[in-house]
Amino acid sequence: MIFLYSCTPNSPHVRRLWGHQSEGILLYKATLFAQVMTNKKNLLDKPDMFIEYIFTMDDGKVLHYKINFSRPRASVLEKSEYPEWTELGFKQCGNCPLSTKQFSHCPVAIDAKEIILGFREILSCSATNVRVITPEREYFKRCDAQTGLRALIGFVMATSACPTLSRMRGMAHYHLPFASIDEIVFRVTSSYLLSQYYIFQDGGQTDLELNGLKKHFKELLTLNYDFLQRIRAASEADSNLDVLSTLFSISSLLSVSLEQHLVKLKPLFVDISQQWY
Repeated sequence: MIFLYSCTPNSPHVRRLWGHQSEGILLYKATLFAQVMTNKKNLLDKPDMFIEYIFTMDDGKVLHYKINFSRPRASVLEKSEYPEWTELGFKQCGNCPLSTKQFSHCPVAIDAKEIILGFREILSCSATNVRVITPEREYFKRCDAQTGLRALIGFVMATSACPTLSRMRGMAHYHLPFASIDEIVFRVTSSYLLSQYYIFQDGGQTDLELNGLKKHFKELLTLNYDFLQRIRAASEADSNLDVLSTLFSISSLLSVSLEQHLVKLKPLFVDISQQWY
């Protein structure tokens, strides 16, 4: 369903919001208001939202993945249709909250299966052109296979049904491929603080010291390490392993030095802080 908000400069709602301003200014503001309200509804009504990753290797091989943001799936799947390494009990993460009595397979392994199998014979250093298509824009990067695969796997993991990883689902909705460490720190911290704002709005207790975020990175540290052991059973080359090793390194780095990275970003924000009041 598509929701369309239509506002004209002379509508009572627009006049009530912005008073009697010039026709041009009101038309501009009314247009922005309609876009904002339409987007507000669309965020709740995008079951078919997807992102595409297209890898074109130098040898001519093309790997094309189209990943839906929402991937509902039954909790129990037919074991004969999936590799053994995708089963939940196969090297299950030490901090996994799921029970093998209720879930037959690891949600992340199922979601990443085709990607892992597609890259299992590709070396991490192999050069590739990566094109990423999102609903809003496209990205392109000439890089090694590991860099592109890390961006793809990161999105798949964050949008999976894994209870631990799904906490990053909001950030994944605004996916930024090939993010640097500074961009990761900025995005994950901003997303966490936004969630705290909503908690505050609902009357809950907020965490401005980022203790919950630091705890989450420690949980990711365990998850990435354990998931790496699962991937070892499916990989014939090293690209998949390098990707998980890199994610493990990022989680390890941020679990112990998040505040150091935030200090690095501080000059970009403290000088303008007074302008917000």
